[in-house]
Amino acid sequence: MPETSIPLNYHEKLRSPWWLWVTVAALSFAIGLSLSPTNVALFIILAVVALIIGSVLLVVSAPAIVITDSTLNVGRATIEREFLGEVTGYRGEDARYERGRGLNGLAFMCFRGWVDPVVKVEITDDRDETPYWLFSTRNPEKVIRALGGRMHTSDLTPGTTITAESEPAAADRNPSTEEGSRDA
Repeated sequence: MPETSIPLNYHEKLRSPWWLWVTVAALSFAIGLSLSPTNVALFIILAVVALIIGSVLLVVSAPAIVITDSTLNVGRATIEREFLGEVTGYRGEDARYERGRGLNGLAFMCFRGWVDPVVKVEITDDRDETPYWLFSTRNPEKVIRALGGRMHTSDLTPGTTITAESEPAAADRNPSTEEGSRDA
């Protein structure tokens, strides 16, 4: 039977940075030293076992972003592209806002602290209560090109700070609640 291949539009693996590998090595050394301070052979065994476990965890926990003609996979989650709505990419302050104050608690999230840009994909499936997916990517422009979206451009000039008035969600707030909290 011939093997049918699904054409990939995009593939990215969010591997750990070099400094995290150095941290795992240092932690392995510390584990070996603390559990066997006087026995050199036991120290080496424990340090090597801790290093192997830490390395396997770093490799296994690296999520992949795979976009095909029919699906979007982020980590272990998969959704058909027919249920995808607006796709927007964010960098810098806008990405930090989306991961922080602008985040909906029902959203699917797949973040890596060492990857700043994020992509937000709205979900249009009526049976799914997840409003959108928000995930880290090193190449938001390529993800957007593969899914058909746009990069978010901030109206703020460089060096401008975000205030309550300039914050994107400021229009969604209830003014009476804000005034009540200022008076308290």
